[in-house]
Amino acid sequence: MENTLRHYREAQIRLLQSQKVKIKDVEGNVPLNLFLFSLNSFCSTLIEYQDTHNKKDFHGGRRARSFIASSIKEFFAVERYTRARMLEAARVSVAIVMGIFLAVYLYNFSSTTPSAVAYVMGNQIGGSFSVTVNRVGGVVAGSVVPSVFQFFISQICNPQFLNVFLSDLVLFIWVAISMYVKFVEGYSSYAGVVSAFISAGVLLRQSDVCYANGSDSSSTIAVSSYSSLAQTSVGLVLFIVVEMAMCPESATSLLRKNIQQTLKLQQKAFEILFGHHLSSSGQMSEDTIEEVRNILQVQIPAKLVEQQALLKEAEAEPQLWRPAFSKQKYEAVLDSSTRLLNNNNLLFKLVRWYNYRVKQNLAQTNSVDIRDMDTESARVFDTNGGRTTHTRWQEASNQFLSAVGDTFNTLQMLFGETFLYSDPDQTAIFMQMKEAFRVADKDCSGEIDADEVAVMLETIFAQSGAVKQEEITKYVADFMEIVDKDCSGKVSFEEFMAALEDGLKLEVEVYHRRKPKAANLKHTLASITEDSHAGSRASCSVTSSNGTGMNKITSSMLESNTPKRGRIPSAASSTQNTPKKSGFMKRASTVMTSPIRRKHDVLNVEDFTTSDIAAQMKSAYVEWLMEGHRFKRVTMEELLLLNCLVSGAEGIARNLTLMEEIVISS
Repeated sequence: MENTLRHYREAQIRLLQSQKVKIKDVEGNVPLNLFLFSLNSFCSTLIEYQDTHNKKDFHGGRRARSFIASSIKEFFAVERYTRARMLEAARVSVAIVMGIFLAVYLYNFSSTTPSAVAYVMGNQIGGSFSVTVNRVGGVVAGSVVPSVFQFFISQICNPQFLNVFLSDLVLFIWVAISMYVKFVEGYSSYAGVVSAFISAGVLLRQSDVCYANGSDSSSTIAVSSYSSLAQTSVGLVLFIVVEMAMCPESATSLLRKNIQQTLKLQQKAFEILFGHHLSSSGQMSEDTIEEVRNILQVQIPAKLVEQQALLKEAEAEPQLWRPAFSKQKYEAVLDSSTRLLNNNNLLFKLVRWYNYRVKQNLAQTNSVDIRDMDTESARVFDTNGGRTTHTRWQEASNQFLSAVGDTFNTLQMLFGETFLYSDPDQTAIFMQMKEAFRVADKDCSGEIDADEVAVMLETIFAQSGAVKQEEITKYVADFMEIVDKDCSGKVSFEEFMAALEDGLKLEVEVYHRRKPKAANLKHTLASITEDSHAGSRASCSVTSSNGTGMNKITSSMLESNTPKRGRIPSAASSTQNTPKKSGFMKRASTVMTSPIRRKHDVLNVEDFTTSDIAAQMKSAYVEWLMEGHRFKRVTMEELLLLNCLVSGAEGIARNLTLMEEIVISS
């Protein structure tokens, strides 16, 4: 494998020197480096597997000690005590205490009710409906049918061994059937465990109803045989009441919370890994590697397993008055989450592989690297006064890191409680407004100040000439007065969205997006209508392309003091280029129509720029590599690492865009 890498490196250098290679040709070679890295990792793992496996200690005593130590450690791990577990513990405690009172004062100290509640309500996290259905089904199946057998078997008091034999036989058969239901891993798997436990409590008490003096009768046997059934039924009622009374949760809500938590973990791992690759070419510390390994190989896989189980529960849960559950949507989200995990795993394997190569003295650490800021190529400007390829790489990389983080945050908000019952149009509007806010936020501070608002409005009005430049200040003041509630001089995204909810009405008309067949193409029109003070009404059409700024903008200012006139016709710009986004803002005292209108399709999420930024990263890296035949001085390890880093970034951008499309389309 080392020879293969060396021959590939030599062949690449010869080819780049002897042929007139274009930048696009080198960009197309990036996936080949990813394949070579994967092949190298596979071969290394295959060769080292035997020694690694044989070094493991499989002695039973050591494994038992390790299990005890880890169990004690997990008992004191604060992160394990989540809100769901604490809430479940509170429910179980309340139900058990109520069962104890009933057992003491009603059932003559019989432990059937509290013990049934304790076992049935324990160790099961899920939606209230599915949990309750499984518990009820398990209790009914495990108590009714065995109680029927118990009634007839209890009649056989002599010989006693026949009573015991028949009871054990029925118990064995019923437990086997119940555990089969459990291990099938279907929707009712938990009901199988409950049924097995309840049936054991019923059938193991057969001989207790036969009196030693022979004074037993059919009536006493019947009462004794059905006493456990009655107490179990009371326990059933207890945990139904407690489950439904104390913060019931639907499987859909739990599923969305799980997706939120998974996205947070994905984002944390990505920022650590990509941030490390972005800052320097050095090694990552062992503590950080262990933290990332725990996230990618323990926490996220566990979340995905739980997500799959919750998906089954949510599908079977009745929605009643709520919107229908979209199984295809959440299956696609699960698939995208799995692919994002694979992308993050690629970045993680790059770190471990590079650290291993450095420790084994297989890599040169003093070579040129685009990630190092102290190299000769790291100058901000070249000899001609233009930005260097290294500077363009750093800018694109930092912009990509910021854009991916913003996309993760947006997706987490979309899977929150606020958007639980929102339709695709509302989701599309929110995503476009958030993207528009991000484009306006030039310094990436998370807030828009008056200067940034002024620059945006100057760009709008300078293109059309409809408004004099000196009037910009007035419109900036009006905007800040309406939106800046805390008078801080800056507008956060939360304040902007609050203004939309309190009086800023948003209207969207979206037309079919088709590949261009002529010079003039249809464009997307988003209109924002704002209730404000009596005065002038302004309407302006804004189009941005690729999030790089505002361009091709027209505006028209209309004066009117007549209240309740309804709509003002919009003047849309006709351009030769296909606009990515278009906004239409006007002042009106009253809006007569619905705040949201949908013409055809919802907004196209592909307009968002994460994939474009990843492509800019690739172009800047390839230009840096080809500049001055720098590819001769880059080592094989750094070449593979940087190419795989770019491929991983493209994969993350593609999967995040796909997840946005999934959220917005259903």
